[in-house]
Amino acid sequence: MEGEERIREAMGPRWRHVPVKALKETDSTNLRLKEAARAGRISPPFLLTADCQTAGRGRLGRQFVSPAGTGLYMSLLLPPIKDQGPGVTILAAVAVCRALEEETGVRPWIKWVNDLFVQGKKVCGILAEGISEGIIVGIGVNLRTPPGGFPPEAGLAGALDTEADRFSLAGRIAAHLLSAAETPEDAAWLNEYRERMFLTGQRVRYTVNGAEKEGLVRGVAPDGGLLVSDEEGERTLKSGEVTLGSQSVGDLLYKQPQ
Repeated sequence: MEGEERIREAMGPRWRHVPVKALKETDSTNLRLKEAARAGRISPPFLLTADCQTAGRGRLGRQFVSPAGTGLYMSLLLPPIKDQGPGVTILAAVAVCRALEEETGVRPWIKWVNDLFVQGKKVCGILAEGISEGIIVGIGVNLRTPPGGFPPEAGLAGALDTEADRFSLAGRIAAHLLSAAETPEDAAWLNEYRERMFLTGQRVRYTVNGAEKEGLVRGVAPDGGLLVSDEEGERTLKSGEVTLGSQSVGDLLYKQPQ
């Protein structure tokens, strides 16, 4: 069975009509969808996957290491989502968690706002981009450790080290995310995100107006923002980089049930 057909099979009968394209290699799945949508060649929903990206991107302009034969790299073009719920990145994180559990049996944890961790290592990153034609959600999952390991600049990157079928996983992720995009106001999505988000109750560092702060994470707001309290009171972080204070991600997550 070809990759595109395996993806459609995993998406199930409800979403089999969604156009799917599986590439061997591309520069960036997000970029390819963006250009195709702006040129009028595709319309939402549309799913693109690749076995390798030569210019994969993460948040804040960072590179997302995307070697061949080791991961799933996909982008899903969604219609504009009505202005309800916690935001598409929150929905996508839960969709990937559900799909990974179904496909591998492993329970991922979420680091606000867009990273998924397993056993103290980042195994997935999510990058959502809004365009006039809709919303592009890029998702990269490290299924296997690349030969020679991850480069030092990849930081806490790790892999599931599983033989899971990346086409089946792509279909499961897409199905969950398409369902979430239809009902973003459903409290189940945000509740599950909160249950999996391991920063709650931890001291973290972050930057506000150019100044580095340290505060205690209180939880996740209804709009998906991170609730923290510091010496200036309580605030909601809408974006930015958040790092743990004195405790490492690995130490914290190894205490969580797997």
